[in-house]
Amino acid sequence: MQDVLSLCPREATVRAIRRETPDVWTLDLDPAGGHYDYLPGQYALVGVDQDRHVRAYTLSSTPGVTPGLSLTVRRIENGIGSTWLTARVQPGDRLRLSAAQGRFTPEHAPGDAYLLLAAGCGITPVMSMTRWLLTHRPGTPVTVLYHARREQDVIFADEWRALQQRHPCQLTLHRLIREHGREHTQLSATLLSGLVPDIAARTVMSCGPETYMAAASALARQLGVPEARIHSETFLPKNVPAVETAPADAPRHQIVLEPWGDRAETARGGNLLAALEAQGIPMIAACRSGDCGSCKVKVLSGDYRMGAQSALSAQELADGWVLACCCSVEGDLVVSQG
Repeated sequence: MQDVLSLCPREATVRAIRRETPDVWTLDLDPAGGHYDYLPGQYALVGVDQDRHVRAYTLSSTPGVTPGLSLTVRRIENGIGSTWLTARVQPGDRLRLSAAQGRFTPEHAPGDAYLLLAAGCGITPVMSMTRWLLTHRPGTPVTVLYHARREQDVIFADEWRALQQRHPCQLTLHRLIREHGREHTQLSATLLSGLVPDIAARTVMSCGPETYMAAASALARQLGVPEARIHSETFLPKNVPAVETAPADAPRHQIVLEPWGDRAETARGGNLLAALEAQGIPMIAACRSGDCGSCKVKVLSGDYRMGAQSALSAQELADGWVLACCCSVEGDLVVSQG
């Protein structure tokens, strides 16, 4: 409990809860004291399950544009945080929050024109930034490419329509719905250059699954966008670095993250979380001390040694789950985030 209190010292009261899609809900919050400093696109750590755990969620509201704070959460099967927030929490309940974190914001990604790409719940920071840009930079063109599986999975559907009507000259929205035909919606150089001919002059920001963000960044480079104007979301709490702990001359081992096939390498005895993050693989890692459980991964094969494990249940341990922040790599590993 004390670790949660130190990570999440702020309080907010749940004002309202609304369903966005069959598996996504938005929680509107009133911060204690009436004020909470954050930038559009940032996230916060949230105490969940009666403050037994900490999880990271994007602030889907927009400072100075929407009232209070909002968290938009997709319910994940067996997800401790998402299930508790979307099924157990009620209006009037209080939540604990950290200070806002993250650099996936227009302030840290300046530009004269933007291309914002999102897949699934990656639309939450994109909506926050879009509202802010339309309000505070009225001369700045904003194009949004939003990938969703089905029409019913489009988050903020009514608000997107309203924003398009209010800002027809500034906002261009392309909803790319997979059920309408994969060949017309799959991310590619042809799709991007066709929909955004001036992409090389834009600041490109993407949020979604790791493979989606990697593809968006690679295509932006291919189409002439300078590296300095390409940005992807990652949940990395500030001032809490992962540290490589293995001796420099120790044998080295390969790590594969399924199902995407991302690869990392570390010396024997090296920290699993540090190895993954050193390769630019985003990990949600709230406390980095084995207390919150947010960085858990499942070991599919390989040798490892665990430190703290109190955040994992007996069943999770039996099923091969480990905490990346407290896991030492002792051989080649294949792991999965779920």
